[in-house]
Amino acid sequence: MNQIHAALEMPAVVPQGQAAGDAVLSAASPTLPAWLEAGLQSGAEHVTILAQRAYRLRAVQVDAPLLVVPLSGVKRLDVDGKHAEVACGEFVMLHQACSMGVENLPPPGTQAYRAWVLSFPWRVVALARTLVGAHGADAPRTAALAKAFSAGDITALLPGVRAYLAAMAPMGEVPNAAQRDHAMLGLLLALARCGHDQFLHAQDPSLAARIRLLVAAAPARNWASGDFELALHVSGATLRRRLAQEETSLRAILRETRLQHGLGLLQSSRKPLKSIALACGYQSVASFSKGFVAQFGVDPGAVSFA
Repeated sequence: MNQIHAALEMPAVVPQGQAAGDAVLSAASPTLPAWLEAGLQSGAEHVTILAQRAYRLRAVQVDAPLLVVPLSGVKRLDVDGKHAEVACGEFVMLHQACSMGVENLPPPGTQAYRAWVLSFPWRVVALARTLVGAHGADAPRTAALAKAFSAGDITALLPGVRAYLAAMAPMGEVPNAAQRDHAMLGLLLALARCGHDQFLHAQDPSLAARIRLLVAAAPARNWASGDFELALHVSGATLRRRLAQEETSLRAILRETRLQHGLGLLQSSRKPLKSIALACGYQSVASFSKGFVAQFGVDPGAVSFA
């Protein structure tokens, strides 16, 4: 972990003048620096998505800015008709809450698809906005506001990633919450320096997104309307009215968020399907599988890495 790989000298693959969020990146996959793999393996804080076979998911919900770095294979995204394809040596940054279609494609041969994903809490995004604004950042641009994601070569981001990994695992220790937020803030600022700063102009999360974030922290809990009324400081009538305005309901949000949690477990662990269903608040594999197919358009067995 003492030397930065020659990948730091690789040129960017997005042609000059081309919008990064609209780009399809298909350059030959480089070898990632050894310190990146070592850093990701250093602790349980890091989430790696795995796929043994190609599959496509629909209606995958993202409720906070998300960085995706493929380690092997290719990821394809479809957000509101905008497409991106990123491979090893590239990254995609989702700047705001959105629903997207996803394809995870393993490389030819026996190797699995692998990608590092990092979700940035909104409180850390707010810190980044404050810091960037305090140092004379330009006002939000209409074009930036319209971009849900941007993609690019990992080269310029590697120093920021390395600093993040080093801060997250000093001497093999697990960082505390403040240390974790500080490390994430540094990586957001590195993204902004590379021109991927649209997250600074993302709209605040909707009420539905705020509820999903609460449920995601404890998906198996027996949630009731009163829990959200207390946490979000709203009355039951206001909660129902605002969710209706967002064309959803508490029941739908609970179902979708639990299934989303199940998707994450299927992609990042080798837990059996029964254990995953229970962790999501489902008492039977059959009901979990039925809901999963209805939500994502694919059987959970096709996604499972177990």
